[in-house]
Amino acid sequence: MGDTTMRRLAGVLVGSGGVLFALGNALHPLEHDHEALSAPTWEAAHLIFALGGLLIAAGLPLLIAIGGTARPSWLVAIGGVVLALGFAALAPGAWFEAFVSPLPGEVGEQVEAGSGGTFNAVAGMVWMAALVAYGAGLAWRGARRPVRLAGVALLVAAVILVVGPGLGIKEGLFIIPATIVAGFGLLAQAVAAGRTAPAPAQVLVNS
Repeated sequence: MGDTTMRRLAGVLVGSGGVLFALGNALHPLEHDHEALSAPTWEAAHLIFALGGLLIAAGLPLLIAIGGTARPSWLVAIGGVVLALGFAALAPGAWFEAFVSPLPGEVGEQVEAGSGGTFNAVAGMVWMAALVAYGAGLAWRGARRPVRLAGVALLVAAVILVVGPGLGIKEGLFIIPATIVAGFGLLAQAVAAGRTAPAPAQVLVNS
């Protein structure tokens, strides 16, 4: 399988994953409360954005390794791989929210009070940190303007997620827009990758 085919495969995985991640979050209710658990889109929202995250996790390291969208940089390489791991780590939490949280008897609350809640918190923090690192890497080392703008989009998403809790508004009013921006930022990078000529791999980098 040649570099062009591999780049297209990586682009399809990341691009479709970004769209599904954005779509799933767009379907999510504005709040995590008991009423939201019975919303018609509750399960679909979590399953769709979890699938999107898994596709991104599968494609992003390959997209970075094939190269071409960003100039060689350890920030891009490490940030992207950790971001992929972060997306993968979000999937168990999404499954939990979709199928465990609605169970009667406060099962969800008991799990969240233990190791499950700790895992989700750590996964979320890792994802946020990697979003900043990878976004900064693309904004700084992006080989083309669309890739640099994709990096800016990821940074904007991270800023919204950090600032949002202090605004005193429903969490969905900042989480949903931020995740949509992040999803379409990754889509923009994927589209740019499909229009990029083959380039040396970025794993062995010097900056």
